[in-house]
Amino acid sequence: MAFNSKTCLIYEDYPYRPVNKQAMITPFLEVDLEKVRQKTVKKFIANFGLHKFSGFTEMRPECYDPSRESSYHIHRKTFLIKNDVDSVWNAYTTIHPKEAWNGAMVSFGLQYSRKKNIINYLNDDYSGMEKGQIIILNLRLLWGGFNIAVAHEVCDVNEKNRTIKLCYMRGGASTGSQIISLRETKDGLTEVSHKTFYKSNSYFRDTQLYPSLHTRAITEFHLNVKKKAEAVLPVT
Repeated sequence: MAFNSKTCLIYEDYPYRPVNKQAMITPFLEVDLEKVRQKTVKKFIANFGLHKFSGFTEMRPECYDPSRESSYHIHRKTFLIKNDVDSVWNAYTTIHPKEAWNGAMVSFGLQYSRKKNIINYLNDDYSGMEKGQIIILNLRLLWGGFNIAVAHEVCDVNEKNRTIKLCYMRGGASTGSQIISLRETKDGLTEVSHKTFYKSNSYFRDTQLYPSLHTRAITEFHLNVKKKAEAVLPVT
């Protein structure tokens, strides 16, 4: 399956030029930093000019480019969830980010929706995953001695193929895409594959640091979803 940045929702579907009353006040809507708990996420917001909603509309994803596949590193990991694929898909697409991205290493900062032009904070209601959501996370490294903020965008949610694509954002340390795909096993369980195409300006980072740290981060995420998925009855 080939993906590229053109599959992302943003520019053609949701241009920055105001098209309705909600969009007309976008430049004046400000991020409520009192609802953001991590200092690194607040610093990220300041560094990227995200104090106002208009800053989010100008962010751009840097997705995996299949035509330059050889320039990327590839990371793969699979998980087995004891429930049917429809139930598991529902868990992945409805779990609240604060529940999904919640562990010793990763915590949820906030989320902006291009489609709805709203920000979801830690304790806000959540209506589900959809294309065009920008998620900012805090990564706790070196036993809490070092923290960084990272952002990615949900660029595809394909219910038919049961795939989710996340892309890193321009200006971050890494570029590329994370592809989550679900398939039903012969035993009626669900195998979840998480495949990441990534690269940065540092070969050392890409080969010595990223693989182990990325494994820890996505394992926390998938185990949280697994807990939710296995706690519900199968879809009938």
